[in-house]
Amino acid sequence: MLPHRVCPQPLSERNKGSYTWGILVKYGVDTLTAVSELSSALKAPVYYAGLKDAISVSSQYAAVRGEVRERVIGKKWAFVPKGKTWRQLNHDYLWGNRFHVQVSGFKRLSPLDSFLNSRAFPNFFGPQRFGTRPPYTHELGVQILRGEEPDELKEMRPLIRKKVKELAIQALQSYLFNLILKDRIERGIDLRTLERGDLVAPLNVFGLPAYSQISVSEGGRLRPDQALLLPVPGSGVKGPGLDLAHRTLKDLGVDLPPWARGWYREAIMIPLSPSYSLAKKRLYLSFELHKAQYASVLLYQLIGGKFEIPKAQDASYPSET
Repeated sequence: MLPHRVCPQPLSERNKGSYTWGILVKYGVDTLTAVSELSSALKAPVYYAGLKDAISVSSQYAAVRGEVRERVIGKKWAFVPKGKTWRQLNHDYLWGNRFHVQVSGFKRLSPLDSFLNSRAFPNFFGPQRFGTRPPYTHELGVQILRGEEPDELKEMRPLIRKKVKELAIQALQSYLFNLILKDRIERGIDLRTLERGDLVAPLNVFGLPAYSQISVSEGGRLRPDQALLLPVPGSGVKGPGLDLAHRTLKDLGVDLPPWARGWYREAIMIPLSPSYSLAKKRLYLSFELHKAQYASVLLYQLIGGKFEIPKAQDASYPSET
């Protein structure tokens, strides 16, 4: 079970509201499939706070329009109702995720002092964003922007097909963000060093960036109460690294459409409430990450291995991050 925190305030078990909220528990299945099957079973829309890994046992908050009194069980998921709410849950209500990870068969283990001392790690989008085997999601995004209809989408349900298309475009945008962050690291810029023109935002009471208060830095060191933000390329964003994104898109022969909104993302992630133990050649890790931060990226840096994102066709992209 991987319980989540929800902000700005906890959900209650009161019985007032148009939606039934509860815990969606799943294993070996992606969130979109579980939500689609739950929606079909209840014949009602389902709203959820974020996408969770398919290869995991996970739990997350979800809300169903209408009344649900009993738990609903699918092949690889279950929905346990907890109370009523007036809200449609979405990613905005999510604070972050708690992870419990068991690692075995590792060949190298980095010193865990940096993990326990809340060191800053680069906040790359992880491999789940792009897929672990062909067709890779960001490559589907390139095909869609070229006006093609990938074969992989033709047999999907219309609702899932629409969502996957959106995710494919977002995966391409995420791919461009990784390029920008990796270029910054390769230029030898420390994760807590600010350059003139960098974007920063104060942290709110939840420790998350206050995106409505973004300002331009004159340089120096990142303060503990600040977040360094980099743009995820798309309409409506500015900031360093967009020239690199534009060159990559030009190499691909595509451009992001005006409706593909960009957003800002923290350049670093810091594991919270970290702990670990070693027993019988197995490593047990527990920690929390803010929403949209990938445990897989953190694990690659702790236990070694290559985090490889296949480059989009014809794009010049470093294979190892």
